[in-house]
Amino acid sequence: MGITPGRKEYIYQYAKEKLKRIPLDVPKTTYEDIKAHATSMGESVNGFIKRAISETIARDAPESPPEAASASAGSGGIPASPETLEAAQGAAERTGEAVADFVRRAVETQVKRDKSAIALGINPATGEKLKKEA
Repeated sequence: MGITPGRKEYIYQYAKEKLKRIPLDVPKTTYEDIKAHATSMGESVNGFIKRAISETIARDAPESPPEAASASAGSGGIPASPETLEAAQGAAERTGEAVADFVRRAVETQVKRDKSAIALGINPATGEKLKKEA
């Protein structure tokens, strides 16, 4: 199923209003190094560049807490399958976010959903009814 003309127009308008293209020229050998690294990390070149920029800005910010800088540097990361990483990168690219920002937002959203499910007596992980405690 293809993309509808209305959806195509929405994407175009969103990009026009919310995104800024940044031309980047690098030597071909540097590009190959970037591509190889991005691939080894399960990222697209675009996703890797966005992540590198976001992490550098966070690291360089004087008010940045030390634990945020170390977390963005990759220590203590949560393992994810290549499919999960690819899905997060694609979603982040579509929204114009860094992958870390998208994941943070996704987790915050899921926490709210889980609280709602638990309040309704449903286990959010299984969809089963929660057992009432005596």
